[in-house]
Amino acid sequence: MPRFRTAFVAVAAALALALPAVAQDLADDIDALLGASPLGRASVGLKIVDLDTRETLAEINADQSFIPASNMKMLTSAAALAVLGPDFVFRTELRREGSRLIVRGAGDPAFADPELLEEMGIDLERIFTIWTDAVRERDPAPVTELVIDDRIFDDQLVHPSWPKDQLNRWYCAEVSGLNFHANVLSLYAEPAGAGLAPRLRLVPTAPWLRVRNLGRSVSDGANTLWVSRVLTSNEMTLYGNVRWATREPVEVALHDNAMIFGRLLRDRLESANLGAPTVRRAEPSEELPEGELVAVVQTPLDVVLRRCNVDSHNLYAEALLKRLGHEVTGQPGSWASGAAVMRMVAGRILGPQAAGSLAIADGSGMSRDNKVTPDLMADWLGAVHRDTALRDAFYASLPLAGEDGTLAKRFRDSNLTAEVRAKSGYLNGVSNLSGYVTDPDTGRRVAFAILVNDIPSSLPVRRVKQFHERVVEEIDEWLAEQSAARMGAANE
Repeated sequence: MPRFRTAFVAVAAALALALPAVAQDLADDIDALLGASPLGRASVGLKIVDLDTRETLAEINADQSFIPASNMKMLTSAAALAVLGPDFVFRTELRREGSRLIVRGAGDPAFADPELLEEMGIDLERIFTIWTDAVRERDPAPVTELVIDDRIFDDQLVHPSWPKDQLNRWYCAEVSGLNFHANVLSLYAEPAGAGLAPRLRLVPTAPWLRVRNLGRSVSDGANTLWVSRVLTSNEMTLYGNVRWATREPVEVALHDNAMIFGRLLRDRLESANLGAPTVRRAEPSEELPEGELVAVVQTPLDVVLRRCNVDSHNLYAEALLKRLGHEVTGQPGSWASGAAVMRMVAGRILGPQAAGSLAIADGSGMSRDNKVTPDLMADWLGAVHRDTALRDAFYASLPLAGEDGTLAKRFRDSNLTAEVRAKSGYLNGVSNLSGYVTDPDTGRRVAFAILVNDIPSSLPVRRVKQFHERVVEEIDEWLAEQSAARMGAANE
């Protein structure tokens, strides 16, 4: 035992001497990499932390504020885990009281999400069939009133700092207390003869959802379809050419999706001979009866987190942020109350100074008014890693480099030995990458935040992405050296 203890102390001492030198080598390598990278006048912030020792391995402008773009989703999703808990489930309920049906929204962004429906092999109309069948089974008497209760969130559907010219795009979809079909209309088109307007199919289907068809069928060229929408209305117009039938839909964000869902459900009730109810929205202070539960759609939090981070879906992040506000205040969730809760979480896990450095406008990073420092981003990732109640669920929600989501096509030319799970972020002039690098043999994990802003228009974004990936490759090499050093010291 004394000899073993002596040998152990000798190994520990050797490692203690070796690790700072290797860490310094990494910092030097990162500095050299930045100096050799053709990033022009772009602003670069970076922090790399060894989560085993909490040692900062490299940092550049780590205390300066940057626009996070979709890196903001990592803060939002981790805060949602901390407040709601990993076992949280969204519940969108259909209840009946007499001849009245009440739809109670939970702010669930996954309710009838077309991507998730496709994964499950479920047609959108099947959702309505399940609900109308449940109504008939509970009570076949005609329904005279349908009340849409979306008051779990406030009535500010669009963030004021989102780009006005992009509010018809799916990634700027409105955020409602009753989200449905990702709050978009999916439009499929096929040519109808050269020069003619293409044939259209809309999902969801409703005679009162109309698109002015100014598209044109062509025999050469490419599909160039896009749809405009008059803001605060659902007046839509299709433009562009159709050479072949679209496999993937053209999506346009809709207005007031809670009431669109109400009208769709009303139509399906009428078709099922269950009445032709009037449809209205619950009044702000109205006390509705509890009623009897007829049907419920449940979405576990892990499904929402994965769609938020792996697919970088903005609606999911915004719904999480507003749900945070509701959960803590008991009032309709808003961007302001959600931001206050996120600052509260940041202050609790990182301290008041860190919370003060965080500017929160929205949950997805679509707003350019969000600001974070590399310090905060890396430290946040470290704090989540150390929280055993949050770590696994959060880590699993991030895309795996080279495999899925927004990182499926990244790191294709890298020969990584470690596992990289990270979140990219892009806006005009902004390209970021933050996440974790994990040694698969030892489990040792490094957190990194690479934030690049003010990218000149003359600089291709691919060069910034190459810089991201070279930094991660340096971390990968550092971890391999650490593992080799430990094994060598242990064998001496």
